[in-house]
Amino acid sequence: MIFAIASERRFGDDATGMAEGMNHPTADEYASLVGKMERESAKLRVMQEIAELLGSTLDMDELLMIMVGKVSAIMEADRTTIYLLDEERRELWARAAEGADVREIRLPLGRGLAGEAAASGKIINIADAYQDPRFDAEWDRRTGYRTRSIICMPIMNHHRRTLGVIECLNKVSGVFTKEDESLLASVATQAAVAIENSQLFLGMVEKNIELMDAQEQLQRKIRELDVLFEIAHVAATAVEQDELLHGVLARAMRAVEAEAASILLADEVTGDLHFRAAVGGEPEAIKHLKIGINQGICGWVARHGKPQIVNNVDEDPRHSHHISEQVGYFPRSVLAVPLRWDDGIGALELLNKREGMASFTDEDLRFATLIAGHISTAIAQAHHRERRAKQERLSTVGQFLSGVLHDIKTPMTIISGTVELMAEEEDHDKRVELKERIKKQLERLAAMTGETLAFARGDRTLWIRKVYLAKFFDDLVETLREDLAQKNIALELDLRDRGIAFFDEYKLQRVLHNLVRNAAEALSDGGGRCRIIVDRSESGALIIEVEDDGPGIPSTIRDRIFESFASHGKTHGIGLGLAVVKSLVEDHGGRVDVESEPGRTVFRVEIPPREEPAYSNDSPNVSSRLS
Repeated sequence: MIFAIASERRFGDDATGMAEGMNHPTADEYASLVGKMERESAKLRVMQEIAELLGSTLDMDELLMIMVGKVSAIMEADRTTIYLLDEERRELWARAAEGADVREIRLPLGRGLAGEAAASGKIINIADAYQDPRFDAEWDRRTGYRTRSIICMPIMNHHRRTLGVIECLNKVSGVFTKEDESLLASVATQAAVAIENSQLFLGMVEKNIELMDAQEQLQRKIRELDVLFEIAHVAATAVEQDELLHGVLARAMRAVEAEAASILLADEVTGDLHFRAAVGGEPEAIKHLKIGINQGICGWVARHGKPQIVNNVDEDPRHSHHISEQVGYFPRSVLAVPLRWDDGIGALELLNKREGMASFTDEDLRFATLIAGHISTAIAQAHHRERRAKQERLSTVGQFLSGVLHDIKTPMTIISGTVELMAEEEDHDKRVELKERIKKQLERLAAMTGETLAFARGDRTLWIRKVYLAKFFDDLVETLREDLAQKNIALELDLRDRGIAFFDEYKLQRVLHNLVRNAAEALSDGGGRCRIIVDRSESGALIIEVEDDGPGIPSTIRDRIFESFASHGKTHGIGLGLAVVKSLVEDHGGRVDVESEPGRTVFRVEIPPREEPAYSNDSPNVSSRLS
């Protein structure tokens, strides 16, 4: 909005005029003539000053401040106000300055003398304001000022478009004359040029500002599109999820100009948030940490699904100070947005605006939310690819094992027949004993291969029987020792419970065979010791621990050790052993955990207590099916 300034100037009375018809003016007449000439010269100087000053600035405020004082001087007016026309609101607008009291004046177009002059485009010259019905005396009543004579001159450009009005009040020497009208018209013409130039300049400045804003927005949009394109490219080409997360995280951090960033994903079982990728700060230290779903700003964001900007983390009670102290990185500000996909949640965390930048903004939040949406989609697609790859691999393994099992049926039948014949030879008791022993091993081999095939096919049938723990583990250890002895591995049994339990005997054999074989592969280079500990918890659960003194499980796969095809440094095996263990234990309603460090790894299996089935062990066709 453009405004004007009003000013006031007072002059003394003119001297009396020169007597007409005098050939020889008196001294008084001569002095009066000189006075008039000086006043006219002063007016001319003021006009020159106005012309020079109006061309010296394009600032509207400064321009109007200059004009009001000069106009009062040349018009010998007590007060001058310059109104500018607001075409949108159809109002005249000005500020009248009376000493230190500054008042805003707004007049509807056509109201009052100034409004009438602007609407008609004609000069209004009134000798006595109170005799004109158009005069509004409210201003005088409010201020105590007494208006007598008024002249209102429209300010018009060369197209005869009204720009405003110059209003002069109370000529010092009487009333405003025709000569005053001509003089004020000249001033208005100069003022119109200066005001229009200033308006054009301000319009150009505003357009330049708009263009600069538009250019900045365009550049920001281009940067956003570049980042989103890079994220889409990484999502399409990354082979592993960790590679995907690290790639998109680095680009997200650069996009919002943060110092550090991390991606946290919730564990499918516990719900805890794991730091799956980190860039900047202390990435190696933080990758091994996890927080509860109810902890920290990221935990809150992941749980509630709402983004957060915290530009002073020390004042936020949700901030996990112990994480900062543990990794040695202390954030000042945090921008966190939720990650959501079909079967999981997480959070994208951006820390500390780069040096020289104050804090995260709503624009940063908007862009981070957009990036988070793409990250969530990429994670969902990666999970889908992983599941599909596992299913395809399991199908391949199942087909492979189906062929193997089909191929070994014939030799197994021949071996079984040979064992039957051995019972009829000499030393009957010995041969019967050997026959039973070989048959039992063959049955176990058949059960193990059958369980592998069942796992590949997703068969979850359990055959729950009463099992005598002493006999079960003695037979198991005897079988395992023969295999481990060839690898220079000592196997020990610590049987602290020699009672009974109810479980699927063949499936638990498979569990322990896989755990011991896993230990043997870890110890294969130089031998070592493997130990099986059997105990009972206070709740009655069967506790089985398989311990070895090998090099331990690498941290890179420790969190994924029970996933299908998760293997490390093994020359044999397809990465199904521990996945089968987890599946079979969970089929019993139990759980399996692992603790590992260099020199000691312990797998702990817990089978919950089960009541005796309502059928006899002599009924092998009865099964307990878990789904």
